[in-house]
Amino acid sequence: MNELQFCLASGEHARQIEEIRNATSRELTLLLGPGHWSSPARIASIRERIKCADPERLRKLTLFAAVEGGRAVGSIAVSTFLPGFWKRKYWTEPTSDALGVFNLAVHPIFQRRGIGAFLMQEVEALAMSKNLPYIRLDAYATNPMSNRFYEAIGYQFQGMIDVKGVELNLYERKSGFDLGGATVRGITDNFEKVE
Repeated sequence: MNELQFCLASGEHARQIEEIRNATSRELTLLLGPGHWSSPARIASIRERIKCADPERLRKLTLFAAVEGGRAVGSIAVSTFLPGFWKRKYWTEPTSDALGVFNLAVHPIFQRRGIGAFLMQEVEALAMSKNLPYIRLDAYATNPMSNRFYEAIGYQFQGMIDVKGVELNLYERKSGFDLGGATVRGITDNFEKVE
């Protein structure tokens, strides 16, 4: 594996991120059946997200990429402006600031190599650099792979919510976490593929 780099997504990454999201969507649909993950990514929305990035304050949804050998192999979006359906009462410290994580995706041919954990570690470093004490996210309750992934890297389950008929599991972790000496590869190697 070439060295991974974490960078703010640029226009040159737009098509690659679209491909990552669409390949991930197809794979999840094959594994889990049709769901909200089955919707195709739209290049126009990705380009707009890249154009409107707010890397300094992170108030707007800002897209980052994991790049290997000059190509985006994974992507993640973050923002300090959290969805309204994430009610404050769900969190350990309801009034604390947090960095929200959205749309984590790794191209299926690059999965199980630690790229998702790498992206989450970089988001952790970003949260710490912005003095944000928590990282928060949601995952489809019906996707066991993503739920196992977040739990394996130390995210705490905070409860399940229903958003317009879609069940989401809420997770959070205090920034400044450490993987307890485990290697990123060691964590991802422990996952069992859902058939």
